[in-house]
Amino acid sequence: MAAGRLALAIPMLFVVATATFFLQQLVPGDPGSFILGKDATPTEIRQFDKSLGLNRPLLVRYATWLGRAVRGDFGVSWTSHAPVTQTVLAAAPITLSLAVLVMILIVPAAMALGTAAALSRGTIDRVLQAIAGLAIALPNFWLGVSLVLLLAVDLHVFPATGYTGLSDPGQWLRSLALPVLALAVGPMMGLALQVRGAMIDQLARDYIRSLRAAGLSRRVVLFRHALRNSMPPVITTIGFQVLGLLAGAVVIEQLFNLPGLGTILVTSVSAHDVPLVQGAVLLFSVVVVVVNLLTDVAAAMLNPKARARA
Repeated sequence: MAAGRLALAIPMLFVVATATFFLQQLVPGDPGSFILGKDATPTEIRQFDKSLGLNRPLLVRYATWLGRAVRGDFGVSWTSHAPVTQTVLAAAPITLSLAVLVMILIVPAAMALGTAAALSRGTIDRVLQAIAGLAIALPNFWLGVSLVLLLAVDLHVFPATGYTGLSDPGQWLRSLALPVLALAVGPMMGLALQVRGAMIDQLARDYIRSLRAAGLSRRVVLFRHALRNSMPPVITTIGFQVLGLLAGAVVIEQLFNLPGLGTILVTSVSAHDVPLVQGAVLLFSVVVVVVNLLTDVAAAMLNPKARARA
């Protein structure tokens, strides 16, 4: 299964790159008029478009771009004049840091909450479901604004906006704390519900009763057997959560003024910076392919049937 996913990765990326290139041509307006501004004359706009090669036939431009992209050269940004590959790779660690920190926060918390709810089936379970329903319904940008007002403006615990690099780990964590919290709450509660449901399903199976009758301790039955066998659907949900975080990062990075891939994508689309849009979309696509591949591998390792098919 993993090998099949890997074999499909290259044609999938080719389709995404091609679709992105041609869909960009449907965006109304002339790039030169957007980039040069309202004061530019028609002659200046035509000269600018010619310098970008926009006077050439569409298929010729596509073939030229694709030939360079295969070599890892995605051209130069039309607005910053910096290499697209360099710009995108510089922004990627910020977005990936957000996703990794969110997952480090939500996975253990969701596992603990979901397991506790499945075992109690009482007050804890009802409280979890009520809180989860509210948390999932809250837009992350609304939560982000609320966190800024409370923890940055009123209490001065964390900075409201901005990003500090890893050269100062403490400030790096502080600068990402509010964005991570804004992104984490909904996915954490959604994942906790998934863990709860999977655990309830496993605890009702006959093999659990057989293991208990055989004299195995409750801890061994719960964590070595029930929780392990609950993991395949949970792993799949975690993969979807990671992809959802990448989409949510587009909004959260704008809100907290983080120079990540989401910010680059929004600003490049607004500026009609086609090479930068294509580079950012393609990198997002690579991350999606990698996450799907890792999800399949992890599910196969935890599921004997899936491992046999792989």
